[in-house]
Amino acid sequence: MKRNTRITTAVVVVAVAGLVAVAAPAVISAAPAVVDAASWASERFAAEPSTAPTSAADASDPVGYVDLGDGISVPARGPGDCTTNAFINIGSDDGSPAHGKLLGELVDMGASELARGPVTLDADGQIFSYEVQAGDSLIAIGERFCVDYVTVGSFNHVRGNEPIAPGDVLYLRPDPTLPFVDIYSPYNAEPGSSTIPYYDGVAAFSTAVATADLGAARWLWQRLEKDMPPETAAVISQALSTDDLALLRRMFP
Repeated sequence: MKRNTRITTAVVVVAVAGLVAVAAPAVISAAPAVVDAASWASERFAAEPSTAPTSAADASDPVGYVDLGDGISVPARGPGDCTTNAFINIGSDDGSPAHGKLLGELVDMGASELARGPVTLDADGQIFSYEVQAGDSLIAIGERFCVDYVTVGSFNHVRGNEPIAPGDVLYLRPDPTLPFVDIYSPYNAEPGSSTIPYYDGVAAFSTAVATADLGAARWLWQRLEKDMPPETAAVISQALSTDDLALLRRMFP
């Protein structure tokens, strides 16, 4: 998500590693595994209404559900006044790094009191991203675009108790060819090792990208690269070498 303070000395960020990891798991106590971001977010917002997916076989009322593909079915009616439902799925079927994929279709129901920001369309004229305004609610944004808000938060790296803030850009249509960056678990982490330095490093890298501080981003990447899956690291390294901030912002919202 967007940070408002420009990084001028990346060393400072690393020196305080661990101080901002309120929501990050402290240690890996079992064999390394990729955290399912959608599952984490579903637990995080368990106290609030959600359109958490269910398989068609488990749906108690099959008539009231629609199959979006990839083994995911959701209620036919979407959030709010929506008559359709969309879902951002994060996962991998073949063991490769996870990717984000939009299931269903986005529909703009129009601005509301808690979701009144501007929308960006892609080259095909389809809804691509949304810019958060003061007072916006992630739930209301989901209702505006007929998409499960939990998965929008997961895909856009909404961290723990950190709220969305004015100026944040929420990407609503993932590029399924881009790897998804897991902000919680480093690649091939040793059992019992702390995940906090990795979590803090990703947060600092995201800040550098958001503030267009490519010097700090490259300095941090020297320490982060080993903690990313090779396929993911290759994409990020290429983006850094070509100053492709647009791509980096999509991978580190």
